Amino acid sequence: MKYEITMPVLSDTMDKGKLIKWHVKEGDSVKKGDVIAEVESDKAIMEVQTFKDGVVEKLLAKEGDEIEVKKPIAIIETDIPLASSTPPKTLSPQQKEKEEKKETKISPPPAPSLQPKPLNVIKPKGTASPAAKKEAQKAGIDIEKLQKEGTLPKLAHLKDIKEEVLKRYFTPKALKLLKEYRIDAKSFDLNRKYSEEDIKDFIQKNNIPQILPLSSNQKAVIKTVNESLKKPSFHIYQTLSIGFEKKEFKLTAYILKIVANVMQNHPKTRASLKEDTLQIYPNSNISVAVDREDGLYMAVLKNAQKKSLQEINDWLKDIKTKKLTKEDLEGSTFGVSNLGMFQIEAFDALINQNDSAIMALGEMRDNKIKAVFTFDHRIVNGTQAAKFVKELKEAFMEGKYV
Repeated sequence: MKYEITMPVLSDTMDKGKLIKWHVKEGDSVKKGDVIAEVESDKAIMEVQTFKDGVVEKLLAKEGDEIEVKKPIAIIETDIPLASSTPPKTLSPQQKEKEEKKETKISPPPAPSLQPKPLNVIKPKGTASPAAKKEAQKAGIDIEKLQKEGTLPKLAHLKDIKEEVLKRYFTPKALKLLKEYRIDAKSFDLNRKYSEEDIKDFIQKNNIPQILPLSSNQKAVIKTVNESLKKPSFHIYQTLSIGFEKKEFKLTAYILKIVANVMQNHPKTRASLKEDTLQIYPNSNISVAVDREDGLYMAVLKNAQKKSLQEINDWLKDIKTKKLTKEDLEGSTFGVSNLGMFQIEAFDALINQNDSAIMALGEMRDNKIKAVFTFDHRIVNGTQAAKFVKELKEAFMEGKYV
């Protein structure tokens, strides 16, 4: 029986996923719970598991492909023939002797064949499409050998053979540049081998731009920015005086601790709009801008008002490197973005997804931080925002909650 593994729906806003890495290849045996692939949603990279035992019959996408949600990416054959459990037949000594005699009988040599020998026509061996075999024969490519070496896929197609042919005329680095800049190999006279420098000269001479595909995270950021720009918002500018001594923890940990507790006194900072309703949540869930090697994310610190400074500080360290899940990026109502470590004096930030507001923090100078608050006017009105900022300012000055 064939079992299809589809591109999972990993978030409410996801319509496509990018296949980042296969953990299996065609012909591999898999068990329920095995990770077969990694896919990138519009928010994070997630693992895809199989929920049935079987053998990977077909991989329907390549690494780097974007696939619509709920579309199949692999087929698992679950009807696996089992080895016979019948024990071998036991022979008596007399039967063994008879069998041995049968085995030692010499068969007469076969009569010489009078049929003419067929013509020695060399056909490409290996598993490939007819078009691929035809191209391989023309180019003198040994499909079977390259498949054994792992250079060609188990089922080779015409494009795979054409790529092998190009290796005769371009170094690996030169080929990489051709792909990155989407340059057709037909632009070159295929009468010699081209190096990386040759391709760079060609790029510069013809002013060819590098075309970089957007990652799922970049697309999500663009979508969030576009949606944020549509929100009716307003700003409050406030200088926060730091009245507490920063000891062994990050400054951001102290800030999050204070903000989370002040949010408890202002329900609209814990609210989100959903359809025709305003949903006010009991906990202070704060989205925090985190710059990672794989992009900028708004990771969510859940139940922040209940966490100690140590727990918040540990979370800030872990979130920089841990593998982000869907749960790490959802459920916030208020955001914090801190660019103080880059000596930025002040800036304003865009409200994240369904949050009601965001606080943008500059560098701390003389125990003071310039903060810019952006509020969604549909959720928080001017008076409510002013009361929140006023209490927050007092909490920073007095060192409350820390």
